[in-house]
Amino acid sequence: MEKFSLLFSMKTTKNSNQYTLEGTDDLKTFVDVFLKKISQTSCVAFSGEMGSGKTTLISEILKAMGIDNPQGSPTYSIIQSYSLPTNQNCYHLDAYRIENSQEAYLIGLEELFEEDAYFFVEWPEKIKEFLPINTIWLYIREIEQNKRLITF
Repeated sequence: MEKFSLLFSMKTTKNSNQYTLEGTDDLKTFVDVFLKKISQTSCVAFSGEMGSGKTTLISEILKAMGIDNPQGSPTYSIIQSYSLPTNQNCYHLDAYRIENSQEAYLIGLEELFEEDAYFFVEWPEKIKEFLPINTIWLYIREIEQNKRLITF
């Protein structure tokens, strides 16, 4: 296991990367590492329990990508769009309130995911049939208060 700081650690296996984070310094270090591992446009599915830190992590990723003031989780609007400084589009989706596939279809998710853009999706299990085949699944788990285990 490679140590980045006193608290941030990384363990890589053939099929996954595993990170233990504690505190905001670890979060920023993880975001830097993570952004180097994803392609220019990607769909990332953030899976975790309520309160596990999905929205906080996505907000830090958006800040690192040049979004000065991320709007938080789009729980009620479902989709929040951003234009990155590189002029690429980026979407933060929160599928928590989507009830079924028909509702997701009516919202236009099938067409949205055809766009060449970044997608960061909370509660992806609710819309998995709409996600691109090359979606990166990131699992976040609270292992102690203020300590998270992230695997992707």
